[in-house]
Amino acid sequence: MKSPLFGQKIIRTIAFSIALSPLFAVSTASAPQIMAIASTDLAVPITCEGGLCSVELSAICLQEHRASPTVGTAYYVHGDNRFELIGTTNGGQKITLSHLDIKIESVRGHNAIKVGFREVALKKYGPMSLQISVPKNISVVPLPIANDVNPQTDADIEIATGPYRQLARTMIDEDTQKRNAAELLNQTINRLPWRGRATDDERASVKAAYDGITANSGFSSPAKDNANAVIEECYNRTRAGRLTFRQCLGSWHDRLIGKLNTKYWKQLKAGS
Repeated sequence: MKSPLFGQKIIRTIAFSIALSPLFAVSTASAPQIMAIASTDLAVPITCEGGLCSVELSAICLQEHRASPTVGTAYYVHGDNRFELIGTTNGGQKITLSHLDIKIESVRGHNAIKVGFREVALKKYGPMSLQISVPKNISVVPLPIANDVNPQTDADIEIATGPYRQLARTMIDEDTQKRNAAELLNQTINRLPWRGRATDDERASVKAAYDGITANSGFSSPAKDNANAVIEECYNRTRAGRLTFRQCLGSWHDRLIGKLNTKYWKQLKAGS
């Protein structure tokens, strides 16, 4: 267990970095926020549709003073960290796929990203199931854009992926109830179709899978109770109408992540 001095050191480092980094006015031609990708305790399924294999992951904004990314904003993983992609063949052989050329883009502001790659890259392996795990301290940085009036400088990136990221990890890890509830919701989100409504059979199958995942997750009762309430609400609310099961879960997921993000921002300001 880290001592209180460890947390104080992080706050002092962040306060010093904020003092050296003025906040710029947001512009439509400005680089959006650098984001932290929440680590996972459970491997997340990757689904393939229309030649693209993809998965949605939880994100945390590290730079409140910058604009949230619009849908489809491209990102890259900072540093030497990598997502852990694993494929399992029909024969049970596990194959590491972390070398694949992945594309990262925002899907719901700073609350979620999509990681994807072309299904053709798997052709030589034959049929397989796919999973991704997120290690600790993954940060994603927006790809540079032309004529950016406020680009992410080397100093901006170093601060956001260093002391800011360390504080975010500490804050998120402390609030296991919200973090684990969001992770359970994300498990369900990634088992539903990206577009359109799931069939009644698909909905029932996904809900049954959720029940099994939750029972074996090892998460606390409050976290499971929180997620259970959302699953029931969204399952019943989306039996008919335009709102899909996936959309409903995404909205609730973002509320949970948003609360964690607000907690992080408040702590960041407290150290400034």
